Amino acid sequence: MKYGLSVEKATDHVPDDGRYHLLVDGEIVLSTPVEALALAELEEAKAAQQAQGRELLKREMAASDIKAFRASNYEEKLGRDRKKGGRGVGR
Repeated sequence: MKYGLSVEKATDHVPDDGRYHLLVDGEIVLSTPVEALALAELEEAKAAQQAQGRELLKREMAASDIKAFRASNYEEKLGRDRKKGGRGVGR
């Protein structure tokens, strides 16, 4: 279970009641006799988890970009300051 999601019927994890069960992190969140409904709900839950992951990745990439930008500016500033006639490093 890559996303902690599964649809199961009559397994060790769910009752043998002829229904399809949607499990999220091992807990039953939906029971239905209609397989297509269970699979549709599975896809929605998977998309929601992927969206959360993409949002987290965006925030991490933005933070990394800011850090790299600041480091680059600092290196440029040090280079200018070290040139002859510069203000020096510990002003």
